[in-house]
Amino acid sequence: MTEADILRDILDTQLDMLCRFTADGTILFANTAYARMMESPRAALTGRNVWKFIPTSEHATIQREMALLTPENPSRTIENRLEAADGSVRWTLWRNHALEFDAQGRWQVMQSTGIDITERKILEDRLRLLIEELNHRVKNSLMVVQAMAWQSFRGIEQPAAAAVENFTARLHALAAAHTILSRGQWAGAPLADVVRQGLTICAGSVQGDGGAQRLSLGGPDVTVGAAATVSLVMVLHELATNAIKYGALSNAEGTVTIAWEVGDDGAVALEWREQGGPPVAPPARSGFGSRLIRDAITRQLSGEAQIDHAPDGVVVRLVLPAQHFEAPAIAPIWSDATKDPA
Repeated sequence: MTEADILRDILDTQLDMLCRFTADGTILFANTAYARMMESPRAALTGRNVWKFIPTSEHATIQREMALLTPENPSRTIENRLEAADGSVRWTLWRNHALEFDAQGRWQVMQSTGIDITERKILEDRLRLLIEELNHRVKNSLMVVQAMAWQSFRGIEQPAAAAVENFTARLHALAAAHTILSRGQWAGAPLADVVRQGLTICAGSVQGDGGAQRLSLGGPDVTVGAAATVSLVMVLHELATNAIKYGALSNAEGTVTIAWEVGDDGAVALEWREQGGPPVAPPARSGFGSRLIRDAITRQLSGEAQIDHAPDGVVVRLVLPAQHFEAPAIAPIWSDATKDPA
């Protein structure tokens, strides 16, 4: 057996599909796994057009992805549907590698190696439906709790009624945390989105004179794990509530800045800083908000929480261990949360 025969035998015994084709789609080579998917003799595929086996609805997306290939970056992974010989549509994952380019840097010959991921896609769809159902049930449960609270405290004096309103607002914040997690299938969420969700209560209530910016947030692009997302949303909701009632957002000039950074050890330090509000005096006793912050950060997340009632504005510093975050990107993101914190 010659070396060429050995190489061809290796290609034909691969479980992964392999197809080499030109820029116009002409198939130059297909291995046995690819031919098996098409229920066609391998030799019969040579000369046919690869786009005939791909649903028309997929063409534009795949061609757009392939157009991004360059001599410097010749490889790209693409998920797309493939039409099998029996007419069924299968989900496939392809590693596309451009082998030749013309003088203008456009690819001329492509080699694609693929696997069938249809079963994985089916499982992902089932998981998505289960998460949507779970999210629906959680929201329904919270609505029941809210209705029970209003029914239980209906007709009581105003201070107690205000307490019920605070309780309801916290339920809404908790529901918002579940919503942001369900979007990412409970795998976590970007910290910027978590902060915005915690500031939902500020929507429409923080515009300053002349349209001045009242709220700003920013820091590295980092993903918060599911365990920390709910706690952070609740903590930020409490800080925003206090700022609106007593702090920098209770007048027309005060501002709040939320900034975070990632330490060398991967821990994330987040600072909440109020400025321009009424003079601040340390509280005579620790309120619910302070207890919630310390309990959520220190006990539940094994982090650190420091609350400084400085005269010119409350400053809260939170430090959360690296275990609650994924590796951040290098470039920071900055955004104005004034228009729509949600």
